[in-house]
Amino acid sequence: MRGRGGRFEFLDAIRGLAALAVVIQHSSERLWPAYFRFSQAHFGLGQFGVFVFFLVSGFIIPASLERGRSLGAFWVGRFFRLYPLFWACLTAAIVLHSIDRFGLPAGFLDNPVQNFVTNLTMAQFFLGGMDTQVVGASWTLSYELAFYLFLSLLLLAGLNRRSVPLAVLAIGLIAPAVIVPTAMINGTQSNMLTRSIVVVATILIAIVFARWTTDRRSAVVAVLLAFVTVPLVLNQPASMTYSVGIFATMFVGTVMYRMTAGEITARRGWAVFGLAVAVIFGLSLFNTPYVDPTTGAWVTWLKQPVTIAAAYLLFAVALLLRRHSFPRPLLYLGRISYSLYLAHALVLDALPRWTKPVAGIPASWLTFCTWVIGALVIAAMTYRMIEKPCHNLGHRLIAKLDARTQPEAQPA
Repeated sequence: MRGRGGRFEFLDAIRGLAALAVVIQHSSERLWPAYFRFSQAHFGLGQFGVFVFFLVSGFIIPASLERGRSLGAFWVGRFFRLYPLFWACLTAAIVLHSIDRFGLPAGFLDNPVQNFVTNLTMAQFFLGGMDTQVVGASWTLSYELAFYLFLSLLLLAGLNRRSVPLAVLAIGLIAPAVIVPTAMINGTQSNMLTRSIVVVATILIAIVFARWTTDRRSAVVAVLLAFVTVPLVLNQPASMTYSVGIFATMFVGTVMYRMTAGEITARRGWAVFGLAVAVIFGLSLFNTPYVDPTTGAWVTWLKQPVTIAAAYLLFAVALLLRRHSFPRPLLYLGRISYSLYLAHALVLDALPRWTKPVAGIPASWLTFCTWVIGALVIAAMTYRMIEKPCHNLGHRLIAKLDARTQPEAQPA
């Protein structure tokens, strides 16, 4: 199942395709209004890419969390995996904005200092919403962070391997979640009642998880994690149904990891996978068609389930082919996928558009190729200069943590 360097090759392959899909979506929608209308009405290539990422995270993060290392070592690894590059992109965006080469949303500019600090946490989507984000695509990182917090709570309570019931529970909560208001702490629908519900839910979940832990130190950590996780998730600015669907997708990825690791049968794994797809399609039947306010496109119930199901299908095909080798360029694209995902938004604003055709090639296609190639080049550079050195630093710190926690070898 693992390939070169002990990595899951099939995950690298589809991670690279997912990042490229997001880049193509964001580039194309800026250049071709007809494509933008199509993507809003029929198939969202960017949404397809992010759901592939969610499935991949659900698969790989439990494997990282359960390697026998401490919870602290896991978070050290996650920090050096995600934050240095993210902070570098935030800084670059501010610098580019100062020279009129990057646009910041109006909501961010209303209170730039506070919103910049909020962005540094990576929980900015839950804290301030889409309109306060420096890098628009980073909203998915807020969900990733919340998922890590969920898994940490489950690990402390000894429930982390109950992946099948957890996934089924999450899938079952997608529909009922429609009654939960958005942004229960600081949204337009928030009030004393919604904030009180958040407080009560946080305290109850903290007590339950603290009681499920095995020692006092774990109980304290569980309480702290609950007091961060629950308010964050209940303050989500998007539909709670959509948010629960994202978490359910990540738990489905975890179920598939359990299946490939031999912890559950293939029948149970694929049954959960099929249930998720069936629920997504079934619930979408009740979606009311509407006119997209940005493009004017008529959006039917089919758009979202077809897009998400395609992401599931790609993941399933790659999983079935996991024992095969994948092309090296595709694997490299997967390695730089995080850099590509974050940095491309800067490239699209920073690089100017072509205004005239060259050798018969339309200016729009010249711009598209310039943006995509530029994003790939910048991603390769940031991976080599920021991501990889920070990965190595994180690994060294984790090795030191492991050395402190392991008992000294006794002489023979």
